[in-house]
Amino acid sequence: MLVEHRFRAMNTDIGVWLWSTSPAADSLLHEVEQLFADIEEQLSRFHADSELSRLNTQAGKGATAISPLLATVLAQALKAARKTDGVFDPTVLHVLCQAGYDRSFENIGRNGVAQNNRPQANVTAADWRQVEFDAVDRWVRLPAGLGIDLGGIAKGWTVDQAIQLAQTWGAALVDAGGDMRAVGRPGGEAWPVAVQDPFDETGELMTLALTDCAVATSSIGRRCWQRDGERVHHIIDPRAGQASASDLHTVTVLAQTATEAEVAAKTALILGGREGAAYLRRAGYAGLLTQRNGSRQIIGPIPQIEVTRDYTD
Repeated sequence: MLVEHRFRAMNTDIGVWLWSTSPAADSLLHEVEQLFADIEEQLSRFHADSELSRLNTQAGKGATAISPLLATVLAQALKAARKTDGVFDPTVLHVLCQAGYDRSFENIGRNGVAQNNRPQANVTAADWRQVEFDAVDRWVRLPAGLGIDLGGIAKGWTVDQAIQLAQTWGAALVDAGGDMRAVGRPGGEAWPVAVQDPFDETGELMTLALTDCAVATSSIGRRCWQRDGERVHHIIDPRAGQASASDLHTVTVLAQTATEAEVAAKTALILGGREGAAYLRRAGYAGLLTQRNGSRQIIGPIPQIEVTRDYTD
């Protein structure tokens, strides 16, 4: 039977589905909820007392010892930065704050209007290479003015941990605001996952049939606000030090893990249509790229899909 549990964490809606006849299935799904809560408590930049926030306050003050959890996720983020030549960069914290995303999104302001914050003094531009990190002895040294935001990659990584927990009980699917991972085949069928039309919340572009893979979507349409009369979004291009100006609106990527898919989707979106498509092909990822003008392109084989709306290749 299919057991479902929904809750909210990491500033998004989360759903967990488990195909199991065990009477303990419902209890397990609540363990998944606690897992998300525990990781958010330590890795959220919006919690002043989180370990990540405490680390950021130590920038310029020498080496800081960190927990195995923070060390693991930071290692994933820096690995992604190396693999993408810095297009994915976890040190964009202060750029995000200067753009107005300096608190939880639901608290950015009425009608999505950000406060007109002045640029912070002594802020260093995003540059992951300036992070000194020892993964064995677990310490980090940040230069003054540099800050780390693990937002998206921490969410994807948590989805992967949640699936490892849930899959011991049967086929499972975890969806954390579009970052998904599925294992097994409930009732012998693949998990059906709809890809939403980014320009129409009531519409679907296609339906994916997922088995033992992950999906992530990155979009400039989800978290956006008005600042000084202009529309701003949360996808930062670290090379420019500002919100991405690429021609892409939304990118959906399939990968083996949610961590991989999250990084790949954001990287492709920042690179733009042509370079983003080339990047996905080189890396061996399948995906769907939607441009700001609404045109779309499928990259690589996306198995078992049903197209429900017309699109331009």
